[in-house]
Amino acid sequence: MANDDHEFDQEEPRTAQKMAAGKEMRKAIPRSAHAEWSAPADRPDPVAVLEAQAAQRVADLVPIRYGRMLVSPGTFYRGGAGIMAWDLAHTPTTNMRVQCCGDAHLLNFGMYAAPDRTMVFDLNDFDETLPASFEWDLKRLVASVTIAARDNGLSKKEARDAAQATAARYQARMAELAEMPFLEAWYDRLDVSTILDNINRNLSDKHVKRAEKMVSKAERKTNIGALHRYAEKTDAGFKIMNDPPVIVRIPRDQVQIAQSLIDGAWDEFLSTLDPDRRVVIERYRRIDFARKVVGVGSVGTQAFMMLLMGDRDDDPLFIQFKEAQQSVLAPYAGASIYKQEGERVVQGQRIMQAASDPFLGWTIGPGKKKKHFYLRQLRDMKGSADVAIMDGQRIAVYGALCGAVLARAHSRSGDAAMISGYLGTGSVFAESMAAFGDAYADQNELDFEALKAAEKSGRIKVESGV
Repeated sequence: MANDDHEFDQEEPRTAQKMAAGKEMRKAIPRSAHAEWSAPADRPDPVAVLEAQAAQRVADLVPIRYGRMLVSPGTFYRGGAGIMAWDLAHTPTTNMRVQCCGDAHLLNFGMYAAPDRTMVFDLNDFDETLPASFEWDLKRLVASVTIAARDNGLSKKEARDAAQATAARYQARMAELAEMPFLEAWYDRLDVSTILDNINRNLSDKHVKRAEKMVSKAERKTNIGALHRYAEKTDAGFKIMNDPPVIVRIPRDQVQIAQSLIDGAWDEFLSTLDPDRRVVIERYRRIDFARKVVGVGSVGTQAFMMLLMGDRDDDPLFIQFKEAQQSVLAPYAGASIYKQEGERVVQGQRIMQAASDPFLGWTIGPGKKKKHFYLRQLRDMKGSADVAIMDGQRIAVYGALCGAVLARAHSRSGDAAMISGYLGTGSVFAESMAAFGDAYADQNELDFEALKAAEKSGRIKVESGV
């Protein structure tokens, strides 16, 4: 109680109380219940879910999306966040809400340059971000580990062990974060140099060299590197090279019209940047603009690349425009507080990442349809692990690394102590998650076969090899 000198109330630390509240949650949602997955009778047709998404996308790109999804069960899973969102909403749910990624599979973690130019490792895709129950993200991650292990020809035991290691590391890291002062946890980040140090101590020289090569490759993915890859110098200056259907330039007779429409969208984007970031962008001139197909799940949404140049030919800046549609979680977790979907993506990314692209912003696109976009740098030392070549040991180590990063991302908006109290310190939760991963990998294979059957029957059109 405050005294006459108006001192603030002094409370005992509440970590223990919150952990006890999390432990109490086990009575309503036992941790063993997370092992459960069997498709309900009213589960939507997975192909119909994809077709509904396709209706909102660029028609000529949809066959490319299907083609990329049909490479393997793993690539199908990458494009199936909308399918799994319904499934997650029909599993036991704690409603311990955090800012979720919404698509936390293994390939959506990677390296990039923080604003201070340090290489960091973190989540790097937020198209589906939305507040939701923490275990939805973790289940998507764990299932992706199981699916990746199967794609790599690993044994059922190796897949189960890797999935369990992923969940166990999430659990352990959340316990560590629960005991940290909140500001210390908020500032925590994983530098790539720390990962390399751990690899040097714990793995063979072959693995060390492979990791160093991967980092070196990412370090070369700069704006100047993108200039040589995506553009060519003409008498009129640098232009983005046409490489249809992946990169398609604006037709010459439409450039002036497109330019006038883009002006308004660009000005709105600049208004979403902090003044110090806007000063940087305004030093660059917009040079060229083209459509660019990206990813697997994103294929078919509008995505563009813009080339900007400074005063020198060795000073390019590539900005990516990506369309932001409603999160796949929204029908089940609730609508975003942001009416502009691009802002939803940007704000979710800023909440979850320890360090974000300084040029993140959002805008409304040109034309009558007024599509929502977010903007970011196209290439800024981005890199990801080659999951497709990992053996059982490496996929377990990598899954655990992603699990730790996901825990830290969740702790920035969620209650780490309450979540940790629920998870506990034993093996029940991690074993349940691994069992879910195994069951859902079976479901994913059935859905993959359904898409293959849709191609064979002519229900969908597929363009492969793009």
